[in-house]
Amino acid sequence: MWSCLFALATTTGCHQQGTGGQIIATVNGQEITPQDLQAEARSSPALAQADSSILLQRVIARALLAQAGHNRGMDRYPGYPSDMARLKQDFIAQRMVRSSLKPPPTPTSADLAKVMADNPYSFARRQSVTVDDINMQPPPGSVESLESLKYPNDIMERLARLSIPNSRKTLTLDTAKVPAALAARLSAQALGELFFVRDNNQLAAMTVTGRTPISARPDEEEAAATQIFQAAKVQAEIEALVGQLKSQAKIVYRNGFVPAHKADAPPTLQR
Repeated sequence: MWSCLFALATTTGCHQQGTGGQIIATVNGQEITPQDLQAEARSSPALAQADSSILLQRVIARALLAQAGHNRGMDRYPGYPSDMARLKQDFIAQRMVRSSLKPPPTPTSADLAKVMADNPYSFARRQSVTVDDINMQPPPGSVESLESLKYPNDIMERLARLSIPNSRKTLTLDTAKVPAALAARLSAQALGELFFVRDNNQLAAMTVTGRTPISARPDEEEAAATQIFQAAKVQAEIEALVGQLKSQAKIVYRNGFVPAHKADAPPTLQR
């Protein structure tokens, strides 16, 4: 059954017996039933009231793409079973979260004031920052060499000499919509001074070229602060739920994989 939900895959059809003959279409032998249309409608709020013909065409399109991918062997690689298991677990975990969490509380004026004080680059010090951005994925051993340079044109010359693919563009970044550490750097960096940001294998060379303060209406700021407050409450409740489940579970670690802290943070799950 899960192969239908996550692989959608094959030419043999995935549905169990007992559909009462309610087959509304077949795609190279794969049966499509009203239950498939209901699942499609549940997949997105935008599809909740969609016409059945629209839902059917979406299911057919996905089935065709999945069949083509299967025929090309895209489900035949060593990590495929693990990927499918993760998708199944994620689906059930999301349902568990939605059924377990209480509605987030309504923040008080003091709660909102604290959120705004704790997130200055989203509120009082929010800015639109124009950045000359050079994005690249340098090979190991060349990062330190690149980071020793001081000017964007020097970066471009070095990248060309080393034949490192890159893209250079002008970005306009809202400090309320980037990670807090980057927002602080964008706000503090001297204009025209090159700095670097690492993200896994990606390296960005950035130069701030301009800043403009962003002001929002009080009701917009209150709505944004409420969202941050409630998201934090939801995440805390998820962490408490996972912690409770951990305390009741038997978890055995292989040597070298024991977490440094017992209360290691669980991943964020969307509500």
